[in-house]
Amino acid sequence: MLNLTAGGLSGGYRKYLHRVVPMLRAEGTVRELLVVVPPGHEQQPGVGAGAWSWQPGEHWRGYPALRDRVRAWKPDVVFIPTARYIDCQAPTVAMVQNMLPMLPPTFRDGIPAWAKLRLDAQLARYASTTATRVIAVSNYVRDYLVQEWGVPSQRIGVVYHGVDISAPVDTPPSTAVLSGKPFVFAAGSLYPYRGIEDAIRALPLLESRTLRLVIAGEGSASYRNRMEVLARQLAVTNRIVWLGQVDPTTMNYAYQQCAAFLMTSRVEACPNIALEAMANGARCISTTSAPMAEFFGDDALYYTPGDAPVLGRHINSVLAAPASVAQQRSLSAQRRAGEFTWEQTLDGVVTALTTARDHGL
Repeated sequence: MLNLTAGGLSGGYRKYLHRVVPMLRAEGTVRELLVVVPPGHEQQPGVGAGAWSWQPGEHWRGYPALRDRVRAWKPDVVFIPTARYIDCQAPTVAMVQNMLPMLPPTFRDGIPAWAKLRLDAQLARYASTTATRVIAVSNYVRDYLVQEWGVPSQRIGVVYHGVDISAPVDTPPSTAVLSGKPFVFAAGSLYPYRGIEDAIRALPLLESRTLRLVIAGEGSASYRNRMEVLARQLAVTNRIVWLGQVDPTTMNYAYQQCAAFLMTSRVEACPNIALEAMANGARCISTTSAPMAEFFGDDALYYTPGDAPVLGRHINSVLAAPASVAQQRSLSAQRRAGEFTWEQTLDGVVTALTTARDHGL
């Protein structure tokens, strides 16, 4: 299992490793599992003893030393969950779980950010068209691979990520701003595709003048600056709380206590935060962008990206709903989240690996 990145692991991806790797180790058809992670991540929870890594900077040269080590290990099949490909002289399964690089190019965050996304898109395309099998984390990703990159549909399997149903977090975390006044919640890496401006523009349109917008996550400094300028222009700066990066307990508390969770993204692959929000019983409002409805189903209210007035009306309707209706919606969201299990994820991954192994190079 080659977790090939430029050197880091996102929070969502660390959760994937934490859940999937131990299950793979315990899977009866897996005799031995070699896990390769970026330098410094060998002790990541779930990775287990004996993890390999590569030399710093080696990724710029296509991981040549790592490739040779893996070839010498002679695996039956190679799993690369990060949409990369190196020839290890074994059947390979690549997974596409990030659609950000496939968005139309923009220079708003500078040339280095643009160049990185373009490189990521080319590497993902090469992996998808070269690997023996491809795992798409949603039907939306599968359709993109087929229609835009010409990957044969018979080489692709759709395997959703799982989610754990969270226990109630009764004690407020140290983040005191989450206690007291009601709030709506948005989360995720702060980049333009997240569409946080929708939530900011909706604030002046709400019937409640005390409702706050709480935002968790970090990312592009220039994008956050633009959002702060927008908030000042709309005179809502004092109603926005920027949490930054927070721990899982605080995230779960925010999901459980918020008046509504706002999914304002323009594109996702398999939106982990959407699954987490439902697993915590949050009442959700989402854009109509793909693949949101594939995950939320009937357990969200939808609005067209950029349509802040409709978003505002949805927030008002959620706030006005009787307590009995709110409880029903919360329970329904948790039931929906329960359809996305890690056991199903494991079954899909093992099926892809077995199929690749049996078909060979």
